[in-house]
Amino acid sequence: MQKTTKDLNWQENEALARYILIAPMLDPALDAAKRSSLRREAARSSGLSERTIYRYLAAYGRKGFEGLKPAAPEQTVSRRLPDNYREIVGQAIQLRKEVPKRSVEQIIFILEQEGWAAPGSLSRSTLQRHLYRAGFGTKQMQLYRDARGSSSKRFCKPHRMMLVQADIKYGCRLPIGKGGAMVQTYLSSAIDDHSRFLLHSRFYDNQEEGIVEDTFRQAILKAG
Repeated sequence: MQKTTKDLNWQENEALARYILIAPMLDPALDAAKRSSLRREAARSSGLSERTIYRYLAAYGRKGFEGLKPAAPEQTVSRRLPDNYREIVGQAIQLRKEVPKRSVEQIIFILEQEGWAAPGSLSRSTLQRHLYRAGFGTKQMQLYRDARGSSSKRFCKPHRMMLVQADIKYGCRLPIGKGGAMVQTYLSSAIDDHSRFLLHSRFYDNQEEGIVEDTFRQAILKAG
């Protein structure tokens, strides 16, 4: 079955939701115990099983982001349904995506008002079943919202300036040495763990302890 644009959109969205869920576990610096702890926490918060989280991690390890995309469901249309039922389901999916809290009854009403279906021709249970198969059922949409809404804050401090994170990265080589000699630069930065606000960032010509102290001092002076 040839994939449509709508198929690809929901697959991309589902893959993104899965990636957001497992992203904290992809850090290669994590030890096995910490990764297992994060997996349990992700399962508890999302309502999924640890086996499902592990399957997402394995799929990402094999194929990257593409491995997280679910297979497009095969849709079968009964002869009793309108000839354009696939198009109707596509419109219903779009309406659900626009306003995830829309009920099936509201979607049917809009479809009828817009001329996609004759009044009374759409069954609530049948449309609901097709939405679920496509990944846009009511409970599925709630799960996606919860995962996206909580994943970015799940592993951070609850208030600003409770924790400051700092790191040093290699910068470019610049002719700032004696006689124009090329010197390796280093970018030292600090961010607030809760808000992800960049507190201070500056290039230095060394990576000694003093640049970390200066970065922290400037962060405190700027952000308190």
